[in-house]
Amino acid sequence: MNPAYGLASLPLRWKVLGSLFIVAALFIGALLFVGAQYVGTVQPAGGALLEALARERSTTLQVIVNGITANLRSLVENPLLQDAYALLATGAAAVQDERRLVEDVFQNLLANNLTYRQVRFVSVGGRTLAATPAQPRVNESEQPYFGFLQRDLTFRGTFISPITQRGNDFELEFATIVRRSGRPIGYLVINVDPTGRNTPGQPSILTALRPLNVPAGVLGFYLIASDGRLDTLGEATAELSDEQRARARALATQTFTEPISYISPVTNRVVRGFGVPVRGMDRVLVAEVQVLLTGRADEAGRFLAELSLVGLLGLGVLALLALFLDWSVVRPLRSLSQAAQLAAQGRNVAQPPVKQRDEIGIVAAALPALSNLSQQDVAALEKRLARRAQEVELTRAIGQTLFNLRDTDRLMRRVVELVCESFPQIDNVHIFALDSASQTLILRIAMAQTGESPLPQGYRVGVSPRSVIGRAAQSEQITLQLFDESSPNELLSRTRAELALPLRTHAGLFGVLDLHSHRAETFDDEAISFFKAVADQIAVALTNAQLFEESQARLAEIEDLNRRMLGEAWRGYEVARRRAMPRRGFTAPEPDLEWSELQLRAYYSGELQERIEAETVTFAVPVSLRGQCFGAVEWTVPRATYNENMRLLARELAARLAVNADNARLLEQSQRLAERERLVNTITERLSRQTSVEQVLQVAIRELGQALRLPQTSIQLAAQIASESVEESEESYERNVE
Repeated sequence: MNPAYGLASLPLRWKVLGSLFIVAALFIGALLFVGAQYVGTVQPAGGALLEALARERSTTLQVIVNGITANLRSLVENPLLQDAYALLATGAAAVQDERRLVEDVFQNLLANNLTYRQVRFVSVGGRTLAATPAQPRVNESEQPYFGFLQRDLTFRGTFISPITQRGNDFELEFATIVRRSGRPIGYLVINVDPTGRNTPGQPSILTALRPLNVPAGVLGFYLIASDGRLDTLGEATAELSDEQRARARALATQTFTEPISYISPVTNRVVRGFGVPVRGMDRVLVAEVQVLLTGRADEAGRFLAELSLVGLLGLGVLALLALFLDWSVVRPLRSLSQAAQLAAQGRNVAQPPVKQRDEIGIVAAALPALSNLSQQDVAALEKRLARRAQEVELTRAIGQTLFNLRDTDRLMRRVVELVCESFPQIDNVHIFALDSASQTLILRIAMAQTGESPLPQGYRVGVSPRSVIGRAAQSEQITLQLFDESSPNELLSRTRAELALPLRTHAGLFGVLDLHSHRAETFDDEAISFFKAVADQIAVALTNAQLFEESQARLAEIEDLNRRMLGEAWRGYEVARRRAMPRRGFTAPEPDLEWSELQLRAYYSGELQERIEAETVTFAVPVSLRGQCFGAVEWTVPRATYNENMRLLARELAARLAVNADNARLLEQSQRLAERERLVNTITERLSRQTSVEQVLQVAIRELGQALRLPQTSIQLAAQIASESVEESEESYERNVE
């Protein structure tokens, strides 16, 4: 065999593991080499240099700041100057001598310190009171020192402003609070040149922040305030992002014992740095390696050159490895995938697409057999999907039927018809209902594929283990039984499989769904699950139908009761009204108007009645509420205007009249009851004030007569006394009521 094919035929695991091992070995070697070179050259020298330079420049900054702070403190604590400051702060006009004294002292300080640009005394309100060199008296409330000191007038230290750049120049201000008898009277400010341009031989603040080129790289320096503000001569940091400020604040609170690696808030790159707090400035001086030099003459350059050479060698090896994998793995797998796509499309794969003897070749050799199996599986799946679609459609039809029907018999008959139509292999479908009194199952619905069911309507089966239906009803479990010619079914001899499913409703067992088939394999597990779902749907529908029938019956009872109660209420109201009318003014009631023929017909029929004449139409509409009619309204209108809209309007008016009349009746009854209760309470209260029986009887006769509006009222007391005394007492307590 060709050695190349032999190598390509190696097991795929060997090829993959071997390739990964080679790549891992190369990269591990490169990393070890890089680490050794970095640790051996850059890190020790860079780390020691960072720490030494950071401490040295921190000391320089501290000396500069201490000198400026000492001069500022001497100006504040000078007794003569304090008196002059106090007079200047009063704002009096005759303070020229004091201003001249202060400015002379300021001038002397500037002459001895060439880095000082200006010294000025500012009032608490922000107005310049004395300045050397002189400047216009402007409001300094916008200056950084003013806002800081104004917020905390108890501050005893020195405020150092950020280093600001104005064109090509930089400036820095030192400020403190001037107090007189413990009360702030102004601010003393020294404006400093941080570049040290006038004293080139002496260190300055900006020279301490100037970057430094070393063989290990470029060392950058910057100051970080506690709030994350940066002072640097490097890249622009005026607009720091929230993330950069968070990094700066973290560095300001970091305690450095050795150089560490972090993401620089200035360059946003991973650097190594060291920080030293500068006492008196409330800042931290940070020194960090920003950029590695790439010159070939320095150590970092040689390190990068060696690393590049190793990278190129690794890329070459990886390229060779990629070619080998492409030839031995990728191309065969591509051919195999194309053949697999053909097999997935249902097309036959006759020959293996790959001749190799590794794992890819084994898979390719098995692909034709897998193609044949997949075609068989597709056919079986299509058949199964068709069956499932039929079941889903039947379930939908049954569900729709159950939703629309409320009659129990019609519901069961329609479900039986759907099962017979959808499953030709099912010969007979029965639904038996349970008779709890006799503990038997009565055939309610029966249907066969041939037409008439051989079982008569009302056929009974006992609830016992003797039959499949009886066992299903007794155990309330799905029961399946197979039959053959030697032991046929007791109901239908042609049956080879019988499935009985109990139908359980909210009231208990309703009955059994009985299915017969001439094929023993009809009721497999999927079919049983499907028919169980059908039985559950039928049970739910039967429950809903029973509940619907019960609710309809109860609703009819309630409506009949409401109708009778409303009729009795109106009849009682009419009787009470007739009785009450003679007492109102003691006059005879007006006779009731006679009902017209149309009104009587509308009253008794409950429907609109009409009589059409030549030019007019007379029609009557019943006044009814909740099925109880208690009046009729009659209209006579021109025939030209009589139409369906007028009839609808008349019915609506009659309906609203019925509601309003009933509301008025209820209101009148409630008022009458309230009036009766008030009269009873009034009479009771007046009776309770009396102290003798005779007074009680007299008050009772008078109040009852007035309340009932009766011309004469009497009270008779029965007691075990002589008849003469009874007659005498009866005569004594008769009173005429005017």
